[in-house]
Amino acid sequence: MQCALPVEVLILLHLGIIMTRTKLIIVLILLLPLLAIAGEKANFSGQWMMDKAKSSGLPENMEQKMRVKQEGDKLELETDLFIGDDVQTIHDSYTFNGQEADFPARLQSGQQTTGKRIAKWNEDGKGFEVRETATFDTPEGKVTTTMQRKWTIADEGKTIVIELNHTGPNGPISTKRTFNRK
Repeated sequence: MQCALPVEVLILLHLGIIMTRTKLIIVLILLLPLLAIAGEKANFSGQWMMDKAKSSGLPENMEQKMRVKQEGDKLELETDLFIGDDVQTIHDSYTFNGQEADFPARLQSGQQTTGKRIAKWNEDGKGFEVRETATFDTPEGKVTTTMQRKWTIADEGKTIVIELNHTGPNGPISTKRTFNRK
């Protein structure tokens, strides 16, 4: 079994600062709590309301509310989109394993297809990234869309920031949505 030591410990070993097994054990015991904290992943579970003042790139009359349930590397999401008097609820889910998976993709026109998605944790565990691609057969020919989402949790779990970059038939779109825990 191979053990990955923090860079600081390896440097100290290399420099000869840690010379005895006892000193090494003491250093490892002191570093264990830090390693445990570094290994924790963000938990996005909860109810979230979009903060329009801290969001950008969205229609003026759009409001959003999210309900998120997360267990380990699986996140389930319900998003309510409010545009004027119209309310649309969108269900989605992500599995953060870095593996390509199918997902139901839809154009604004309502046309549906099966797209490909890869979701994975950011290196620091405070967020995740999702990359999607889908190709649709339309009356005008094949149309490919791509979507990149980056979710980050901030303010000690009180805020989520979602950065979205989309390319599709209407050109590139970028948005930033900030949500506050309810």
